[in-house]
Amino acid sequence: MTTTHLVVRGTAVSGGVAQGPAHVLTFTDHVPVTRRTLDPTEVQGELDRLDRALAQAEEDLLSLGKTMAAKVGAEDAEVFAAQALVARDHVLHGQIVTLVRDHHVNVEAAVAEVIDRFTKTFDQIADPYIRERAADIRDVGRRVLAALGQQALANAGAPGTVANDFPDGAILVVDELLPSATASLELGRTRALVTDRGGKFSHTSILARSMRMPAVTGVQDATLKIKNGDHVIVDGVSGVVFVNPGPSVRREYDRLEAELRGYRAELEKLVERAAVTRDGVAITLLANASKLSDTEAAVLYKADGIGLYRTEFGFAVRSAFPTEDDQYEILKRAADRIHPRKIVVRLLDVGGDKELSYFPLPVSRNPSLGQRGMRLLLQQPDILRTQLRAFLRVSADRAVSILLPMVGGVDEIRATRVVLNEVMEELTREGKPFNPQVPLGAMVEVPAAAVMAAVLAREVDFLSLGTNDLVQYVLAADREDDTVASYYRPLHPAVLHLIRSVCDGAGQASRPLTICGEMAGDPANTELLLGLGLREFSVAPGEMLEVKDAIRKADLGQARALADEALGLASADEVETLLARRRATGTAAGGSTGTTAPLA
Repeated sequence: MTTTHLVVRGTAVSGGVAQGPAHVLTFTDHVPVTRRTLDPTEVQGELDRLDRALAQAEEDLLSLGKTMAAKVGAEDAEVFAAQALVARDHVLHGQIVTLVRDHHVNVEAAVAEVIDRFTKTFDQIADPYIRERAADIRDVGRRVLAALGQQALANAGAPGTVANDFPDGAILVVDELLPSATASLELGRTRALVTDRGGKFSHTSILARSMRMPAVTGVQDATLKIKNGDHVIVDGVSGVVFVNPGPSVRREYDRLEAELRGYRAELEKLVERAAVTRDGVAITLLANASKLSDTEAAVLYKADGIGLYRTEFGFAVRSAFPTEDDQYEILKRAADRIHPRKIVVRLLDVGGDKELSYFPLPVSRNPSLGQRGMRLLLQQPDILRTQLRAFLRVSADRAVSILLPMVGGVDEIRATRVVLNEVMEELTREGKPFNPQVPLGAMVEVPAAAVMAAVLAREVDFLSLGTNDLVQYVLAADREDDTVASYYRPLHPAVLHLIRSVCDGAGQASRPLTICGEMAGDPANTELLLGLGLREFSVAPGEMLEVKDAIRKADLGQARALADEALGLASADEVETLLARRRATGTAAGGSTGTTAPLA
């Protein structure tokens, strides 16, 4: 097969460079499926596998329908007969065959692509009855993929749908990496990420930065242009991806990788040093975490604590809601590891672009403005109470704080306190210890909360500034939507004015304020954020040393002057130019980030 040499471009979202063999995945219903290009001699065998899998899915559905009819009645079992019709639908079959026969796509990837295409079409239909049929199509897709997987297990020569069968050091190439999909992937085995979709502040980007993994997103048709096994170089600084490059390019990037390793080694010397500005002001530097391994990294980098423990990962790795004891054990291990330093645990934050497969939410025209955060949890009291019980039990002899996600106003805080007090009374009756004075905090990530920060602060013990969502709501630019990526500008003056306002509001109420969004993890922003009034930063463990380096180079007097100048500007371009000019002249807080100029 002819080797294709390509240079493709996207958005650089996580610094560094890496190279290795490509492993290409696509997703259907958040299930990862390996995508590969067929040799012409394999096509007929793949089509035969497809026919067997469709027949198996139809047989299983009809059998299940008969079983359910005997248990619950024929009418309620009709859904399985309807799904069996989908399994032998000639349009569905024809589109899969076309991809396999004409485009030489392996059958698993072809099924995933067609099912995804069908369900997206149904999701856009206004009639709710017809729209809900998308669930039937997704279920059929899962059954066909399961049948193909069984075939692969029976025949070692037939590649299956197993997503983790890629080699260590692979470059993972995916269409989009949603939070619900990451739980099934061993991302620690990969060296870098390349995606078709996603911007600088998408979940893929946040994940890559937290893992210190080079990443380039928004590479159009990456999963089609890059083939399994291609040698790929990912330049996470310039946003360039080289596919099967020549020897001279490989040598140059070998050199760059060595230089970056040396830069990281220099940063490691900061682990034992304090996060103190040049004029002697101590800054609290915390870590963001989603799982126990993040907590281990926070300990390694001598974090002052965990400023944001996202609990969603513990839900995403399961096929049903974790029990109270499950949640207690997970958080207890994390709290014990960081003890005696504090750990701020956030209540489950789902909705919008964060989904759980076993917790379907109502279809919304705009999920980001629908059921999210506390407005969702307060409508799901069982989920809320179970999580609060687990949090409180962990707080008995550990420095635990509870954080409320996506707070819109004081009503949500007060309603949560009612539930919290009821749960405390339950635990008291049961004789289970907890901290009755456990600190309660609110996320400031919608404009209403930012504007009312001084009022919110009087209702809670602390505030956390979540810039990821705040920016998208202030600027009306979805951070997961490539088409409006140019409008998602964290350094927009409107965002900066709100941050200053939140700092002032927290100060008026004498409440601690931590910034925990991605904006805080970029050392290029550190001096400006200090100047706006922030004194607590919570960032991914992999970003801690660079941020600490920027803190240690900052002078608060100069930082305040910088913030005042930025607040007087009219556009994000002007603010970015201001910061770039300071870096270029060596007057900014942030030092070198080991970046390189693009080679292509």
